[in-house]
Amino acid sequence: MQKSDSTLQPSLSYRLRFLIAPFVIIAVMLTVFLLPGIEPWLVLTENGVLSQPWRIFTTHLVHLNSAHLAVNCIALLAIAVIFRNHVKGRLLINVMLISALAATLIPVLLAQDYAFVGLSGVLHGVVVYGGLLIMRTQRPVGVTILLIVIVKLVIDLMLADTQNEWLGAEVAYLCHVGGAIGGALAVPGLRRKPIEVIKTKH
Repeated sequence: MQKSDSTLQPSLSYRLRFLIAPFVIIAVMLTVFLLPGIEPWLVLTENGVLSQPWRIFTTHLVHLNSAHLAVNCIALLAIAVIFRNHVKGRLLINVMLISALAATLIPVLLAQDYAFVGLSGVLHGVVVYGGLLIMRTQRPVGVTILLIVIVKLVIDLMLADTQNEWLGAEVAYLCHVGGAIGGALAVPGLRRKPIEVIKTKH
């Protein structure tokens, strides 16, 4: 007796589970945007890096305007769909946290720059992470993804001192570079699950 196709194929809700984490992040960013009174507690400040370390991560949840927020929300969903077989759920969150850390520390350490907000730097890290993972099985595709990121960063550098019209501010070039570095560093850092580490120790 053969099983029906309905039992062999995963349900639609199961196939869309990879969107849960992105939609949770989007909901948080929308909440922050609609409640501007909490932004002063989230954005990075020179005195808050050590005394209020949560700002290292939460500054990336704040956006300058609705266009800035919309672009990053769309980009997050697009990235989640493109890399759904490689980066999703808890792994996506972990990659974003590592990318956020690097996206904050690089501009702070290299340029003493604390005036940046938005998720774009973190998203650069997720794309780099996904590209490096894909290189293991589809090298041409992975290389192409990484080359696109490099070209994007070069363009950012060329426009680093130019105010973006729709953004109303200069592009946070070092933040993007930091996020990309964070995504690359996350590959060896997250290559094994905790259970695999435990087994190795024993």
